[in-house]
Amino acid sequence: MGNRPHCRSCRHCTPPSGVELGWCQLRQLPIHPDLAAELWCHHWTARPPRLPVMAPGGTAPAAAVPEANQQLSFSTGLPES
Repeated sequence: MGNRPHCRSCRHCTPPSGVELGWCQLRQLPIHPDLAAELWCHHWTARPPRLPVMAPGGTAPAAAVPEANQQLSFSTGLPES
């Protein structure tokens, strides 16, 4: 999908949630969840990005930031041979 415009990324559309239909606010039309990633119209306007929640002071929460000197472990993701 990448940067391709679609209803899920349009600021004029309320995206579908679960089995509920989404809603195009400009065209006043329901949007089926299976089609929301494929449909778009000439009114499409990019939805602002969802940025991570920052702690007070503009820093990321401690759980989201690994220690600077922490080595990544590849053994947990590789099958044993």
